[in-house]
Amino acid sequence: MFGHSAPPLPVAPALTLAAADQWRAARVWRRLESRWPAVLPVLTVVLAIGVDDTPERCAALRACTVPYAESAAPAVLLVEFLVLLLCPRGSFAVPAVTGVLLWLLPNALPGPWLPTVACAAHLAVAAALYRVAAGRRRARAQLVALMGPPVPYPWTMLGGESPFEPPSAPLGRRILAGLLGAGAAVLLLVGVSRTEDGIRRAATADEVRATVRTVHDGGEGATVEYRLPHDTRTLTAEVGGERTVGEQVPLLVDDAGRTRAADEWQDSTPWWLGVGATGTCAVLLVLSAHRTVRERRPAGDGAPALRVRVRPDEDGRMVVLPLDGGDRESGLWRLWEGGAAFYAPADLDDPAEWLPRSAHEAADEDDDEDDEHDDEDWSGTLAEAAELVERTAVPVEALLYQGPDGGRRQLLVFRSPAAPHEWTAVSAAARAVPPRLRRDRGPHNDAVLVTAEAARHVEQDLAEQPDGGPEPARVFGLPTALRCVAAPVAAVLIGFAISGTAEGGVLGGLVRPLFLGAAALISVTSAFGWQLAVDRDGVSCSGVLLRARRASWQQVTAAAVHRGRFTLRGGFREFGFPVLPARLLHRHFGGPYDPQQIARTVSVLAHRPERRPLTALPEGAVGSTLLVNRLALGGYAVWAVAQYLMR
Repeated sequence: MFGHSAPPLPVAPALTLAAADQWRAARVWRRLESRWPAVLPVLTVVLAIGVDDTPERCAALRACTVPYAESAAPAVLLVEFLVLLLCPRGSFAVPAVTGVLLWLLPNALPGPWLPTVACAAHLAVAAALYRVAAGRRRARAQLVALMGPPVPYPWTMLGGESPFEPPSAPLGRRILAGLLGAGAAVLLLVGVSRTEDGIRRAATADEVRATVRTVHDGGEGATVEYRLPHDTRTLTAEVGGERTVGEQVPLLVDDAGRTRAADEWQDSTPWWLGVGATGTCAVLLVLSAHRTVRERRPAGDGAPALRVRVRPDEDGRMVVLPLDGGDRESGLWRLWEGGAAFYAPADLDDPAEWLPRSAHEAADEDDDEDDEHDDEDWSGTLAEAAELVERTAVPVEALLYQGPDGGRRQLLVFRSPAAPHEWTAVSAAARAVPPRLRRDRGPHNDAVLVTAEAARHVEQDLAEQPDGGPEPARVFGLPTALRCVAAPVAAVLIGFAISGTAEGGVLGGLVRPLFLGAAALISVTSAFGWQLAVDRDGVSCSGVLLRARRASWQQVTAAAVHRGRFTLRGGFREFGFPVLPARLLHRHFGGPYDPQQIARTVSVLAHRPERRPLTALPEGAVGSTLLVNRLALGGYAVWAVAQYLMR
């Protein structure tokens, strides 16, 4: 239905290599525009826990209430963590204010040196974030000067309206923000009220001596017996903390009969944490609603624009490149896409127009054309996969409206590099998302990428050995001793780790050790216990627990190392294992453990019949350690259940 005719587009200045270099020079320390700064409050909490030497029980009876300033410090760090985690580009003022508060609040952090170190670290991070924000503003000013005056949108040049619907009104976020704000106020009032009530009752209560009679399961808490002055009755009460049978506990009893151990700390930190969490979420929701209201304002008939080039990255998101750079030029920023619209050229019935995604998808349902870009279940040849990946990795020219960091959403207009090559307009977030550190592979799923990698293996083998002879039949795998001991040793180590951190209850005592431990054991065993054999008849492979699987050479389609895993696609659909142990073993000790070489061998044998082995391996060539793996996993499961039942 949609042709490839280009829509009318305005003339805009180009983003050149020189301008891109200036933009990169201004945008310093871009990796800080992420969630990494949220590690700072976490490290502060870890250090505070490590150096805290506060005794479990207070010594001065009736003076065991933690001051508000000291109990509020964890809430301050929680607020900082939430802001830096949920708003990666948040204000530099957050760590600066947190550092000052940690310095000024009395006893906010334990130890003589930790407050100074924490304050200095927070101020250093605040200074770094300030420099990042200043560079962002400077880079934005450069782009504004380069873009010049506004130019019309493509649909404006056709006399039409914007195909993008404005975002919905943030009514739900406003209501939720109001509820959370009210909840924070209630928590603050209730927390202060209960803390003051506890102080008042402790001041007027009678102190008696109680004796521990029974200790609760897990050692936390106990039941004590006591007698009131001038009363012969023996009463019972519950106290917290680790106690021993027969221990004497100072107990406070007020006029209403309410009791608590006099040596227990009265800490309002949980209330402050609740206030900080709910209040921060309320503020963030209000800011989000305000941003949505700003985006709902009409965008007008045009905006400043730049001519750029774009290419899709591994996740399918467009990476912006300078117009006059090479195809392998490093990207400037990624576009976090939202809605999309598609250009429909004029035909006999309808004029040219831009259609929103919903209308475009409805039109596609009426067409019976094959979707070449839908590679969910790729079944093409090696050459087709390699050509598809290579074609979509080539940058295409595009028109970018608004530019990054301008407070309004960016708009990208380009002709899609993937079939059916439609002219597309994509609305993207205003911020400039940094490109990924790893090499872009294109907007394809793993099936296409594995097949394309296998095609490169075959092409390389043809270039190096055009008349190569048959490969020998052989078995690939880590050394036998390593494969035999991996599962039992991992089961023992995981058992020790689980037993050292076991908790009470069904969830902490049974479910977590059983399922998390079993998952960790299967992961370790899959990385060490794999085997793969090639012979005249095909490929045999053995994983963790299941029997060895086999596929003929006619069924094998590709093998490659992708995303840290060896992947083999064949008659059993897919087989894979983590390659890190094999890669390290080959790097340090050599030997036939290189996963890349194994993938190349399998791919070459699958697509070059003259290179296949002439002999067949005997039955049972792979899978010699399956029984050991099963016994290790079964033994661990029995141990996990037994240790829970014997508590």
